[in-house]
Amino acid sequence: MTLPEDLPDEAVRMPPSRKGALRKTAIIDAALSIIGQEGIQGVSMRAVAAEASVPLGTVTYYFTDKEELIEAAFLRHTQRESARIVSAIEGLGAPVTSADVARGLAEFVVQGLSDYREQLITEYQFLSESARRDNLHRASTVWLKSLTAHLEATVTALSSSSPETDARLILAVLAGLEVDHLGARPGRAEQRAIRAALERLFQGLSELWVQERT
Repeated sequence: MTLPEDLPDEAVRMPPSRKGALRKTAIIDAALSIIGQEGIQGVSMRAVAAEASVPLGTVTYYFTDKEELIEAAFLRHTQRESARIVSAIEGLGAPVTSADVARGLAEFVVQGLSDYREQLITEYQFLSESARRDNLHRASTVWLKSLTAHLEATVTALSSSSPETDARLILAVLAGLEVDHLGARPGRAEQRAIRAALERLFQGLSELWVQERT
């Protein structure tokens, strides 16, 4: 029997048993749940044990302290979000136009704010805390570089002359749209506004790319 594909790399590699890997993953997911509901300040080894319905000794067996557990939780979150954005990009098919990418990323943002809202709240808790925790800062830097690389490949295919700069711009707009609408799930008007913002962004980029080629 194979392990589930969404297990963290650390859990998948951890000997000796499937049961141990699943238990470790459950502990990480319990920490993520607490962070989504209460923020990082709500995480304690005892609180995570209660959320995961395991003895406190089980949590301390897999994680030496709270900092190690929080970092593992962030890494699990980045795996999930990376998979989600890669899926959104790949789902566009090929070849794609700027309008296709704008629509696909708009749906990505709307879906995140609707179906993955707690996950996004958790993400911004982590990113805020990364300004104070070196381990989270390192992890967030690696993750953002990975996301930038995926978007660079996409805009390169659209003939961007400055793919890294354009990818960073797109990520900044996506983050801004998420933060602006994080207070409540977006209704139809908010969803239209998100789509309009990304359509305008990519229309402007497309026009710039054409100018730079001529």
